[in-house]
Amino acid sequence: MIKATVQNNPYCTEINFPCTEMELSEKLGEIGIDKDHLSPTGMVIDIEPVELSVLTDCEVSLDALNYLGKRMDGMDQLEQKQFLAILSCDDLNINSGLKNVINLTYNLARFTLIEDTDAPEKIGLTHMLNIRSALSEAEYNDYDWLADEGIKLLETGKGIDTDYGKLYVNEEIPFDEVFDGKALPPYYCSSNAVAAVEISFDGDIESIELPCEEIAIKKALFRLGEDNISDCGVEVDSYDLDGNFLDKAKSFEQNKDVFGLNNMLKSEDFSIKHEPPKSIFYREMSKWLRENEFEFSEKGGCMIVSVDDGAEAKIYNNGTVAALTENVSDEYHDILQAARNIYEYCSVYEKAAPLKAERLPENYRALPNLTEWFWRQNIPTGMSLNL
Repeated sequence: MIKATVQNNPYCTEINFPCTEMELSEKLGEIGIDKDHLSPTGMVIDIEPVELSVLTDCEVSLDALNYLGKRMDGMDQLEQKQFLAILSCDDLNINSGLKNVINLTYNLARFTLIEDTDAPEKIGLTHMLNIRSALSEAEYNDYDWLADEGIKLLETGKGIDTDYGKLYVNEEIPFDEVFDGKALPPYYCSSNAVAAVEISFDGDIESIELPCEEIAIKKALFRLGEDNISDCGVEVDSYDLDGNFLDKAKSFEQNKDVFGLNNMLKSEDFSIKHEPPKSIFYREMSKWLRENEFEFSEKGGCMIVSVDDGAEAKIYNNGTVAALTENVSDEYHDILQAARNIYEYCSVYEKAAPLKAERLPENYRALPNLTEWFWRQNIPTGMSLNL
């Protein structure tokens, strides 16, 4: 999360990013900016985390800063440390400015962060996963090769000391400019979305998750430089629609009526007929409980699990677990650890962009490689994710 003090002279307010359009509009009103402004900007007076201080005393797009907040919110713990370590290192000459900071979130592979320099095998795994994004099963199990790669990295002597560990620049990997400072690159992060729409104009693309606040669509058009959506390309990805609603979505797509589709998805009729699917965490946790022969039920959106001697544990949809009795058993601690692990990898999946390829079935996601995460959690890499 980003906490920024933003000024529109003479007014200041503190804004937490990411935030909803409604929350942002309320904050704009506090500093004298029109709540319906399609391209609000403000001067950053103070910001946390401190590594983002390169943005202080800069006039920035608040929508772009909100986008950065979403990108950071979607990082796992290692990626967050990697990102902040890079920003904290003056020797890297990362150009200041919000555009460059956003682009950095897409270029983490150019920088390898090593937290523990005493384990060559793990260093090699971290480094090779970072630069390749994936390893074959044979490579993953080749401990001698991983150790050799780890030693090679250490012996370059090019590690830069940071508060997060030693940082190495992989100069063979170019820095790719994904964000050009105008249209925000597609990034899916809303757990409540049932569809997404890509609006294209003059070679640029804006992607919006639906349903959303109407101003989000207007802002996307503004960034594309076209206020008439009929002159734009429109493609709807109705990844959680079926039957009659799917047919209606395609009709809206043909007519380029994104506002109409958005209103349909927000309508009471749609909400009643289209029961939201169980979260990925709920499905994965249910699977784990069944495989481990726990009995459970659902109550108030939570899972109530029976453990030893009639005791119960309550599992919330955010991965937290509460004991409903004073005495807790080993089974309770097993459930607690499983919920933490499952929630973490499900969060990575839910925030990943849909993976699009010819003849590829729907509902695949472009996941960051999770092998190292399983390594860190001591979970077998053969573990099945029923996603």
